[in-house]
Amino acid sequence: MGAAFEGSSEIVIHAKPEQVYTILEDSTLLSRWAPMVKHTTGGTERVGTIRTCQVEWEGQIDEVAERCIEAIPNKKIAWIMEKGMMTRMFSTISFWFVLEYRGENSTLLQLGFLYAPKHIFARLLYLLMMKRKLKLLRQSLLENLKKLAEGQASYGTRSPTQSNHIN
Repeated sequence: MGAAFEGSSEIVIHAKPEQVYTILEDSTLLSRWAPMVKHTTGGTERVGTIRTCQVEWEGQIDEVAERCIEAIPNKKIAWIMEKGMMTRMFSTISFWFVLEYRGENSTLLQLGFLYAPKHIFARLLYLLMMKRKLKLLRQSLLENLKKLAEGQASYGTRSPTQSNHIN
C-alpha cells in the first residue's frame, strides 16, 4: 500500500559507543529508558532472538514481540515487530539504532524507523495522528537513553543534543 514511512531522530550522548550499545543490547534495561515497557522476556539481544514486551502507551495495553534482525556491536542494533496491535495496520514495523563515535567520549545515536501501511486507513491514521505522537515518543526514548548512558558513563560503564530527520 504505497511507500513506507521512514525517518530518524538523533541525539549526542557523552559516552563511548560501547557504553551506549551495552544498554541497547540488554533488554533487562528496556523499561528504564522505554517506560511504556512494563515487562519484557528479553535478555541479551542477538540476531534472531525474540523479546516479548508488555507495553502500555496512551492508555492502550498490548503485548508485542520483536525479533532482533541486526546486531553489530557498538555500531548498530535493529528489530522488527512480529506481534502487536500496530501489526494490524502496518505490514512492516522496524526500528534501529546506529551509533557513531564522535570523539571525546561522545556518540551520535540515531534512532531510525520504518512503518509500511497495510491499507489507506493506516496511511491516513499515521499522517493525521500517529506521526506526531511517534516523533515525540522517539525523542523521549533518546533523551531517556542519554540520561541513562551518561549517568552510567560517569561511573565508568555506559552512554544522546538533538536533531530530527522525520518523514
